[in-house]
Amino acid sequence: MGLSLPCGALVVLAGALFGFAVGLVTVVLAQAIGLTINWHLCRGVLRPRLQRWLAASQSGRRLERLLQRPASLGLMVLLRLALIPTVLVNAACALSPTAPRPYALACVVLLPRFALMVFAGDLGAAALSGSLRPVSLALRLVALIATGAALLLVARSMGRQLRRSATEHEGSC
Repeated sequence: MGLSLPCGALVVLAGALFGFAVGLVTVVLAQAIGLTINWHLCRGVLRPRLQRWLAASQSGRRLERLLQRPASLGLMVLLRLALIPTVLVNAACALSPTAPRPYALACVVLLPRFALMVFAGDLGAAALSGSLRPVSLALRLVALIATGAALLLVARSMGRQLRRSATEHEGSC
């Protein structure tokens, strides 16, 4: 999934096809494999191409300056929660001198997002098959919406913090 595949659709589909528990395990394993492949591709084969791509625009050059230092665990967690496409965060971290261990640890914050999406797929499949009673469906929908709203609020808050942090960093450069 770290290879620019339509992650959201695949995560929801995993829930619909496999149910919540097996779907979540499948997604987590696929994500771990995808993140590892992406990391190594960006650190190795794709590095020159990505660096040329960054150098081609002003915002890319600004990002390239930020990538000169290792990203802290806190920054990587913020990036993960800011709803920035996973593949971009992966590439940025891989291009920087960030160590693999903190990068992998920061990816753990993706679990609630994936759990929510797998749950949505599982719920959709159960609803379509007619195996849900109306009260059970209503309760699951309320839980799904509440969890999604909470994740969105946290992500927006983290995004604002990230933008503030980036603005302060640019002012000090």
